[in-house]
Amino acid sequence: YNDHLAQHSSTTCRREVVHHLIRRYSSEKYKNKRTRSFLYFGESGCLVGRDSETMKLLDSETMKLLRVLHLGGLRFHFASNGDLIHLRYLGIHGYYFSYYLAFISKLRFLQTLDASLDASGHIISETVDLRKLTSLRHVIGKFFGELLIGDAANLQTLRSISSDSWNKLKHELLINLRDLEIYEYSTSEERRVPVSWASLTKLRNLRVLKLRAKCGVYLWLESEEAVRSMDVISPSLESVTLVGITFEEDPMPFFQKMPRLEGLILENCHYSGGKMSVSEQGFGRLRKLCFV
Repeated sequence: YNDHLAQHSSTTCRREVVHHLIRRYSSEKYKNKRTRSFLYFGESGCLVGRDSETMKLLDSETMKLLRVLHLGGLRFHFASNGDLIHLRYLGIHGYYFSYYLAFISKLRFLQTLDASLDASGHIISETVDLRKLTSLRHVIGKFFGELLIGDAANLQTLRSISSDSWNKLKHELLINLRDLEIYEYSTSEERRVPVSWASLTKLRNLRVLKLRAKCGVYLWLESEEAVRSMDVISPSLESVTLVGITFEEDPMPFFQKMPRLEGLILENCHYSGGKMSVSEQGFGRLRKLCFV
């Protein structure tokens, strides 16, 4: 639906996309009970109320079979709560995430939650409880507040989570996690936040790791004696990106123990120990090394 084709509607199509103004789309007075996907790419911040025509388009009857719901910057009062058993993907702007908290907590079979659709990368500071969403595979958004995750056996993507929330998780249960980003942000005084190497080595299937700190926060990596003595660290890890990290010791002896590492990026990192050293046998598969 756009400016020219809004008058052509169908009650049998399964995928609907709104490219412009939601109010023009909502003027269509019909209900499509076959809708499987609804995507909105129009104006951001538009509020759809309980009594609007759009509510007749996306109510408990028309959303019954919905599997993909991409709302973008649309704020929406849902008449349907808890009965969207087929919904697998939900995409929203992080700026409006708190607006949907109650709704999200009831999506028991949701597999992908993407709250990173706004270009500004809005930080979600509220406590987010996803413990009832046991089918989650991909969680994307800047979750700086407490992030509560229950059965995480299916989780494959977690971008991004604060170090406080990360340290509270049971890392040994994240058996399928492949993509992890830990993000630290502060608007007040400077503080130092530790990230344990041991917690990362428990992720046997991790392929992509990104640690990012900004605005006065100093992430530093703790290396326990047990990690130092390991011959191989994170055997599946292929890409490591560190932004704003403070090293208290040379990190290269740890990185070169990652047998599948192909990309290593250090951006705005700090190390006061002088030179970094790499053995002749280190980094057997490294293709990209970047210092910024």
